[in-house]
Amino acid sequence: MSLLLAIPAKAQTDAQIQARLALATAYLHAELFSLAMLETDQVLTLSPQLPEAFGLKAVIYQKQGRLALAGSFFQKASHLAPRSAQIAHNWGVFECEQGLFESAFLKFELAQRHSEGLERDKSLWMWGICLLQNQQWEAAHLKMNESFQRQPSFISEALVLASLKIQLGRDAEAEKILDKVNDSPSVSAQSLWLSVQLAQRQNQAVKKNHWGKMLGLLFSNSVQWRAYQVEASYD
Repeated sequence: MSLLLAIPAKAQTDAQIQARLALATAYLHAELFSLAMLETDQVLTLSPQLPEAFGLKAVIYQKQGRLALAGSFFQKASHLAPRSAQIAHNWGVFECEQGLFESAFLKFELAQRHSEGLERDKSLWMWGICLLQNQQWEAAHLKMNESFQRQPSFISEALVLASLKIQLGRDAEAEKILDKVNDSPSVSAQSLWLSVQLAQRQNQAVKKNHWGKMLGLLFSNSVQWRAYQVEASYD
C-alpha cells in the first residue's frame, strides 16, 4: 500500500502556473526577454485568462520597446483584475515613462490603495518619482517623504529625495538623509559630493572637510573628487 497521496489535477496545474510565472519573472529580470515570453505563453496555455500572465507579457513588451503591445496587454490584464495592485503599479510605471502623467497618477493611487507594507510604499515612491518627472515638486516630496519614513530600506534611492529637499529649501531634512546615506553601504561619490555642496551652502566648514576627505578615500578616481580638489584649491 502506497503512503503517497495523489495530488489533485487542479493543484498540479496551479503549481505549474506559479513555477512558470516565477521562472518568467526571473528571465525578465535577467533581460532574457524571449525566454520570459515563452514561459509566460506556457502559463496562458494552462490558464488562458490569467491576469498576472497578461500583466507580465505587458512588461516584457515594454522592455522590448514594443509599446503599443505593452499598452494593449496592460489593458487586458487590468480588465481581468481591476484591483490588482501589481498590475496597476506596473502600468503606472509604463504610462509615466510615456509621459502620460495624469493617467499614471491614477494607477499609482489604485496600487497603493489595494496594497500594504513594502508594496504599498513602493507604489507611493514611484508615484513621487512620476510627480517629480512632471515637475510637481511639492507633491512629489510629500509622496516620497511619506514612503521613506516608513521604509528606511529605501536608503539606496534616497539621494533623489535629498536632492529634492535641497531644491525645496529643506536643507536640514536633506542633511539628515545624506548623513544616513553616507553612513550606509549605499554611499557614493554623488552622495558625498552633494553633502559637500550642502555643507558649503550652510557654512559648515568642518563637515565639508569631513565629507571631502571621505570622497578622496573612497572615490579617488571619481569626477566628484576631481571637482572637489579644484574647488578646494580656490578656497
